[in-house]
Amino acid sequence: MIRAVIKISGIHIQRYLRIINELGIFRVIFLLVIVAYVFKATLQPGMLVLQSMLVLSVVVQTHFTRKDFVLLNNLGLNTPVYFMLLYLLFISPFILLYLVWPDYKALGILISGTLLTTLFNRPFRKVRKIQLPSFRFIPAGSWEWRVGLRQYFPVFIAAYIIPAVLYQQDYLFAASVLLIAITSNAFLISHEPVNMLVTVKSSAVACFWYKVYLQCAFFTLFSLPLLISSLILYPEGIRPVLLLFINSLVVQAFAVSLKYAGFRPGEKTPYNMAIIFLLNFTFIIPALLPLPVIMAVIFGRKAISQLKLIAG
Repeated sequence: MIRAVIKISGIHIQRYLRIINELGIFRVIFLLVIVAYVFKATLQPGMLVLQSMLVLSVVVQTHFTRKDFVLLNNLGLNTPVYFMLLYLLFISPFILLYLVWPDYKALGILISGTLLTTLFNRPFRKVRKIQLPSFRFIPAGSWEWRVGLRQYFPVFIAAYIIPAVLYQQDYLFAASVLLIAITSNAFLISHEPVNMLVTVKSSAVACFWYKVYLQCAFFTLFSLPLLISSLILYPEGIRPVLLLFINSLVVQAFAVSLKYAGFRPGEKTPYNMAIIFLLNFTFIIPALLPLPVIMAVIFGRKAISQLKLIAG
């Protein structure tokens, strides 16, 4: 079992190295800088819990989106023990960090959450589909939101219900805005066919700014109830929430720029989320606040050039 875990870990590492290689040297350096700053910012008393939750979220997302159920089942490795060994191997640097620091609360969250995740080693059974709204009020040019809202509808419901029920916890309003921001960023990993794109606007520049406008407008629309609730209940703590919202709004524009700067008709670019995800947390480090704006401007110019090339 241990030998199989080590061998498959090597395969996963090679896969991630190939993905990193596709990003290009500039994006890799940028990603490393962001990771280093976020890691440094969370190496403070009280912040290690947040760090452990971020690491745990990566483990949970990786586990529930895996496509190797049949392969591991045939090899007899689709067991909680295998996943415990595999994930504990990958998070071992953080376990050592929380033991040396020490922060036993962060350690407990990371280990217990990881072990609990490994118990779900079978794909969820398909349940009867619930008829979801079609969101016809959303323009056809923002098809990402129509599809994304139907796909991530439970996430948006949770983003409203959790702070409504636990309204005594003021930070939940900011956390829900951040959740909506990251989820709406994920809408942009899917690239439409060229014929869908060229019919949106007559020129490449108009098309780009229209897509930026729609992305920012709908993010604002769905975040507004949380912002208003936070302002009414906790007016003295609205500044951090507004800072997070403004940062996330700029990241929305950057996400659109990044999508069309490397436009791949009909494909998906999930690796773009690595940079976008981290940029949503730059509000934690004041020195990094201008970074999303700079990146949006740089990639915005590339996106317009790419759209002009596509439009001919």
